[in-house]
Amino acid sequence: MEPISACENICSDFNWVGPVTEWLRNIAIVVGVVVAWRQLGSWRREKFAVKLSDLSEELFASSSELAMKLADIRSPLGYGPPSGEEDDGTYDYKRRLKLLAELDDDYLQLRRLRLRQKALIGDKVLDSAIGKFFVARTELFIALRGLIRTQLDLVAGRIPADRTTERHDRYEAIMWEGGDFEGNDPIKKSIDEALIQIEERTIPLIRLELNK
Repeated sequence: MEPISACENICSDFNWVGPVTEWLRNIAIVVGVVVAWRQLGSWRREKFAVKLSDLSEELFASSSELAMKLADIRSPLGYGPPSGEEDDGTYDYKRRLKLLAELDDDYLQLRRLRLRQKALIGDKVLDSAIGKFFVARTELFIALRGLIRTQLDLVAGRIPADRTTERHDRYEAIMWEGGDFEGNDPIKKSIDEALIQIEERTIPLIRLELNK
């Protein structure tokens, strides 16, 4: 029988160490990949939450500011022409029409936010609320142009005054803050409802990020 040295005996006893070490190394790699994947997912979720918060804050601020500008345009407080300038009764209407046209950039911003909302949040209630601002602008344009046209027709004698009453009153109810004599104000009602819906949908997303 060939003698076995003490070193050879010990080495044979620890032959299992190599495979176990390799196995542990593989386990460590798998665990590392899993941890890294989870951290990446957490980072992506956090980044997405920040996007939602930023979008919600912009949408809330933009819609609130636009509502105030529309209210200013519809203010019952009117302005006459500069001193010495004649007025055919359309000066204040034209002034308001110009102010409404100057909101193009505000509406462009709102349109962009609407598209981002559809892509990131996809809330139909929010989309409908934003749409009410565009409907209000269209109705105000129509009302102001109608008031200008009616006034010019009256001055020129092209139509009798009694034939313009119903149409004129309809335009006035849309144009002025406070609506008609009975207090019916479809524009204010629509915009107020839109602001409430936007606030209810965006504030939780904004606060969720701020409270982290």
